[in-house]
Amino acid sequence: MRRVVRYIALTLGCSIVLLGFSVAMTFSRLDDSYAQWGAAEMVIYYMEDHDGKWPDGWADLQPYFDAGGSRVSGWSYDTFQQHVWIDFSADPAELHKLSQGATSPPFNVIDSTSVFAPQFEDGPNGILMRYFNPDARNLNPTLDVTLGPAE
Repeated sequence: MRRVVRYIALTLGCSIVLLGFSVAMTFSRLDDSYAQWGAAEMVIYYMEDHDGKWPDGWADLQPYFDAGGSRVSGWSYDTFQQHVWIDFSADPAELHKLSQGATSPPFNVIDSTSVFAPQFEDGPNGILMRYFNPDARNLNPTLDVTLGPAE
């Protein structure tokens, strides 16, 4: 019986430590969610400036980062690249086709390099989906709250 209690206590203790570690890592990587958001916007701005062409690599996005498009202050471009993954082989025509009628992002072309990074709403791929299909609903909208005098 003592052995069973020890195993339960050990399992519970390890679970609590693992949960605490996961929560701590998520909060420490909060800037990654802003970086993913910024990366999606930079890709969209690039496509708007280049007749719908998808960027070929990080060098194509550097001017947008330098103009303040990363949504993360204090990061160098090298740091930004270490935290964000972009599929530079993506085909915007295919992404557009996949976005039509989609209710959630049907592709993963921008993400965090960390498994612990949170995302805002439906993430950078949701931003791209709504760019390619402006009629697509955001299933996780930010709540807009207006505080005013009580009536």
